[in-house]
Amino acid sequence: MMRNMELQRRIAMGFQISKAYIFLTLNEVALAVFLVLVESLASSGISTLIIVVYEHVLATIVLSLLSFFFEKNKRPPITFKILCYAFLMGLLQVTLCQMLMTMGLSYISSTYESIALNMVPTITFVLALTFHQEKLRFRSINGQAKIWGLGISFGGALALVLWKGPVVVKAMLSISFEATSNGVLGWIMTIVGVLATSFWNILVRHVIQIYPAELSLTAMMSFFGTIQTAIVAAFVAKSSAWELQWDGGLILITLLLGGIVVTGLSYYVMTWSIGIKGPVFTASFNPLLVLFSFLLNTFVLGSSAHLGSIVGAVLVIGGLYLLLWAKANDVEKTDMDVEDSIASPFIQP
Repeated sequence: MMRNMELQRRIAMGFQISKAYIFLTLNEVALAVFLVLVESLASSGISTLIIVVYEHVLATIVLSLLSFFFEKNKRPPITFKILCYAFLMGLLQVTLCQMLMTMGLSYISSTYESIALNMVPTITFVLALTFHQEKLRFRSINGQAKIWGLGISFGGALALVLWKGPVVVKAMLSISFEATSNGVLGWIMTIVGVLATSFWNILVRHVIQIYPAELSLTAMMSFFGTIQTAIVAAFVAKSSAWELQWDGGLILITLLLGGIVVTGLSYYVMTWSIGIKGPVFTASFNPLLVLFSFLLNTFVLGSSAHLGSIVGAVLVIGGLYLLLWAKANDVEKTDMDVEDSIASPFIQP
């Protein structure tokens, strides 16, 4: 009996320590699957803008229900200032990031978008230093590890695109996703989205300190983002685009995955992680999206795997590990260690 209790205690402690790593990794897996699904729908003529609106309607409903049940007794009063912050967060993460990047899949490949998202940790790191949310000593071991970790991950992501090398695994299916002639427009959308989500990472850390109710804050952000994208869609999309075809169930699967997991729970996990671990730690998991996109395209879609892709994937993982090691052993830790022990109302061991 005592052994079982001790084992349960150790498992609970282990999960408490590693849950941020687990949930952020699963978040990148879900996002990689979602990007491929949306890209497939875009190639068939489905309006990606309408998909964004519908998935955020679903996400708002899910997050509102979760916040009602899990934060009913701890939710601080909602002030006009908090509503303004939630509106700005929705503008950055939903309208300027997810809407533009989802629409960009009509013009460029999901692989290239995942590569662009690999710049988020670097931009977030620079912004965190600028706004004094991150400390860096260039001559310390941890400072050097952070810099090298970001550089290696970025280099690995570039290797996945710029260096093919010989074929290691031959293609099993004739599936390929190519950029269209409007690739420049797609890249502009992607770059704006990357900058927006980088600023969002910094803003969340500030807002969560004055409104420590992650689910409620995320629900409000999703609500305002849904209104903003719906207004844009009303002016841009054709009226016939709102009527989605459900043949095959692919659209339904995409909406459920995007609305419940990628948009709903993912926003909450990222907000929660930024609140306890910081924006740089949370953004440092973005390089995994490149790796999972590569694995998905190779082993699920049957695309060819080149030596450059394999080397790049190894570098992405190595750089991420180096950065996380530096964060875990940072001698300049402040009260973040204390904050990390605070249990979330939803993510519990």
